[in-house]
Amino acid sequence: MRKIAKLPGAELKVMQAVWSCAEYPVTTARVREILGREKPWSVSALQTLLNRLIARGFLSSGRQGRNRCYTPLIGEKEYLADENRSILEKLNGNSVTRLVASLYDSHSITPEDLEELRAFLDERTGRT
Repeated sequence: MRKIAKLPGAELKVMQAVWSCAEYPVTTARVREILGREKPWSVSALQTLLNRLIARGFLSSGRQGRNRCYTPLIGEKEYLADENRSILEKLNGNSVTRLVASLYDSHSITPEDLEELRAFLDERTGRT
C-alpha cells in the first residue's frame, strides 16, 4: 500500500472541492465556485494551490477549450483511509478501542454515536 502525502489545510479544502464534483475533469471556475460558498477565493491563490496539487501528484491538468481542467489522481476514499490509518497508528497505538475510548472520554462522541457504531459493526459482522 502506497503512502500518501498529508495535505495542509488549504490544499485539503481544494481537494475536497474537486472530490465533491460528480464529473471530471472539473474547471478552475467550478472549484472556485464550490470553495466560494464558504469564503471568497482569489483566482491566483487557487491557481497556486492547484499547481501544488499537480506537483504533488494529487491532480492532473489539461485544457478544454479556454478552460484549465483538473482530474483527481488520488481518490477521497484512498486519501481518508491513509489519513485514518496514520492517525490510528500515531495516536492510538493502532488500537481502534483506544481511539473510540479517547473520543468518548473527551466528549467528542455521544452515546448515540456509539449506538450508530454498534449498528454499523453488527451489520458488517452479520450480527443482529
